[in-house]
Amino acid sequence: MIMRDFIKKLKNPKTQDYNILKEEILSTKFSWNYLTATPPDDSGKFTANPIYQHSIVAGVSSPPDFLVPRVESQYAEHMFFVIRQILDYNSIEYNQIHRCVVNQIHYWDGKPSPPHVDHTSIIHKNCIIYLNSFDRGEIDLYDDDECIDSYKPYEDDIIIFDGYNHSINQPAPEQRRVVIVFTYS
Repeated sequence: MIMRDFIKKLKNPKTQDYNILKEEILSTKFSWNYLTATPPDDSGKFTANPIYQHSIVAGVSSPPDFLVPRVESQYAEHMFFVIRQILDYNSIEYNQIHRCVVNQIHYWDGKPSPPHVDHTSIIHKNCIIYLNSFDRGEIDLYDDDECIDSYKPYEDDIIIFDGYNHSINQPAPEQRRVVIVFTYS
């Protein structure tokens, strides 16, 4: 398996705004919605594990296929401010946020999620901001059935990649993986 660095690590400016948002998300006050499972996988290689999610912006590919992104959270303004800080700090050009969620997964059975693309109807990039530390929890990018890149995240890491098929590995037992995920172009 040849890895080709499709995943790019950004610098995290760790601004005061970022730290306040991170503290709020990791607090016991932050609200979560339980999603029973990702799309099923018949191969036995992957698990459609459940997640907890807080939607900031429901994307254009979200059921029921919104025509435009829809803001759904009281944290949206603060989140957008932090996203702008990060992208500007790294000189990343962007025009629009298509989707933004905060995801939390726990150990289920140790198998990664089925590979998926966040938006099938638009060309986009993905950004993941890792808010806590955990063991395991790598992200893998796929081209067809071949893993083309993998990344082991650490707390406060930020990565970007084009809209490839990707799969999320579960954290170790009794741990959680909390991330901000947004798509943009």
